[in-house]
Amino acid sequence: MSRTGRRIVILGAGFAGLYAALELERTVARDPGVEVLLIDPQNFLLFTPMLHEVASGSLDPSSIVVPIRETLRRVQFLNAHTTAVDFAARTVTVTYGADRRARTIAFDHLLIAAGSQTRFPPALRPHVHGMKTIHDALVLRNWLIGLLERAEIEEDPARRRALLTIAVAGGGFSGVETIGAINDFVHEVARHYPRVSAESPRLVLIESNDRLLPEFEPALGEYTAARLRDAGIEVRLRTKVAAFDGRSLALDAASDAASPMPLAARTLIWTAGVGPSPLIESLSLAKERGRIAVDDTMAVPGHEGVWACGDGAAVPGPYGKPYPTTAQHAMRQGVQAARNIAAAARGQAAQIRPFRYEMLGQFAAIGRHRAVATLFGRTFSGFIAWLMWRGAYLSMLPRVDRKVRVFLQWTLEMLFARDTVQLLTAENMRTGRIEELMDSARAAESADQAPQP
Repeated sequence: MSRTGRRIVILGAGFAGLYAALELERTVARDPGVEVLLIDPQNFLLFTPMLHEVASGSLDPSSIVVPIRETLRRVQFLNAHTTAVDFAARTVTVTYGADRRARTIAFDHLLIAAGSQTRFPPALRPHVHGMKTIHDALVLRNWLIGLLERAEIEEDPARRRALLTIAVAGGGFSGVETIGAINDFVHEVARHYPRVSAESPRLVLIESNDRLLPEFEPALGEYTAARLRDAGIEVRLRTKVAAFDGRSLALDAASDAASPMPLAARTLIWTAGVGPSPLIESLSLAKERGRIAVDDTMAVPGHEGVWACGDGAAVPGPYGKPYPTTAQHAMRQGVQAARNIAAAARGQAAQIRPFRYEMLGQFAAIGRHRAVATLFGRTFSGFIAWLMWRGAYLSMLPRVDRKVRVFLQWTLEMLFARDTVQLLTAENMRTGRIEELMDSARAAESADQAPQP
């Protein structure tokens, strides 16, 4: 790809990056001599607000991923990992292919929208499930079905109870929505497993604060805890995960004189915190709690032509506190950052505007046909909030074809039960020849680069 003139490079195709690319495609990408590149190791946007529905079998994974190449026309997409940024030379280094071939790309404007990742305690990482990526959701769904299958054949009652004990750490949006969806799923399909149905799965939600959903008003957090308990879920507030080895879950409860007895459990799902992506961690830029420090226009101070937005940027709000890391903020930050970059690229500095956004509402699903919501300052709960949740996120989902797919699957879910097909198992992943194929690809690409006789 030859250099044609002004080049704008976007790192990351999450909500902030993709919506910035869409805005630049509509504006400055039409200008002669302007080149816009979007770089990401995945060639799709994952619509994370519906991720828990993939884990629970309500939605097919292809319905909540948005293909980038079909979405963009003028913006060029590079499927690659960004490994380094040289701000002095104004270049980014990316790697691609099975052999991680490197390439350096120059930029005039750089938008860093590399997002965040789940922050796992190192000691727990080998034993816990995440809920951040489409792979996490697919693995978790198949893991849950595997637990039911193993529990059905297990003769020892204590081992069977441990298999059927599922814990979720984190009482924010992701934790609450995940445990509500999983509870619906395992109890719905348990009728196909006589022993499991007789035993009844045990689900435990662990939160270190004194209430769930701290982003909402206390009354909605209390309502959520009550409804989850009504559904048979144990809600343990002011409690932390002390240790987990894949067999025993040790808890540390602030309210107890002595820590509660360990739980025999095979599953812990970690949703208790996020941190910046590895790329953002590696950058030598000023940070605020791990997020890139920017001004209110999302420009990085001291680095002309460098901008940042989304989960990995501390964009100051009207009261000085950074905006929260939600999809609706990331989308709007991406659009405003793109407008500011377009104005700067066109030499229209007066058109650069600060980012200002007042959140209209928030939604959290808490189980079958129930949700909590705030909208225009009013609070809602129960079935009406669930309808609002579905309507709001369906409208936010990019591309008409994805909206139609999700709507049809939601309709089919009302008519047919979820299935128990387990496509991913430890055995078929080992025998799936993935490593063999990757080794073959690496060897072929290495041979391509070798000098010819």
